[in-house]
Amino acid sequence: MIEAASSMENRRSSPAMSHFAAILIILLLVVPAKSVELFRYRGAAKDGGTLEYIFESDEQDVPKTVSKEKAAEIAADFVTTFYHAQIGALETQEFRTQPVPFWLVSFSDTTKGPMRQMFFVVLLPDGTIVEPRVEKRL
Repeated sequence: MIEAASSMENRRSSPAMSHFAAILIILLLVVPAKSVELFRYRGAAKDGGTLEYIFESDEQDVPKTVSKEKAAEIAADFVTTFYHAQIGALETQEFRTQPVPFWLVSFSDTTKGPMRQMFFVVLLPDGTIVEPRVEKRL
C-alpha cells in the first residue's frame, strides 16, 4: 500500500506532468475567447465598390450601465470620428439581447431631403464601442 502511494506521488510530481500542466495553462491564456458577430451591414464605398462592416465582440457578461440617451450620445460621437461623416437624424435605437446584449444605433446621412446612407453603431451595455472590422468587396 505504501509503495502504491509512493508510486502515485512520483507520477503527480514528474517533470512530464509539470510540463504538460504549464503548456495547458499557457494555451488557456493565449487562446482568446470566441468572439461572436453582433451585427453586419454593407455600405457603398466611394470608389463604387462595397464595404462590409462586421461588428464582433468576445465580451459576454457586460452589465447594462448606460441609459438609452447616453448610448445615443456615445454613438453620435463615434459616427463623426469613425465614418468621418456629419450625422443626420437618429433613425433607430434598440437594445438587443442576442447573441449577447448590445445597443444597436443607426443614423441617416441627412436631416433634410432623401436619405442616401445609414450609419450603424454597436455599443456594449456599459457604453463601450464595438469598432467594426471593415472588408472591401468588389
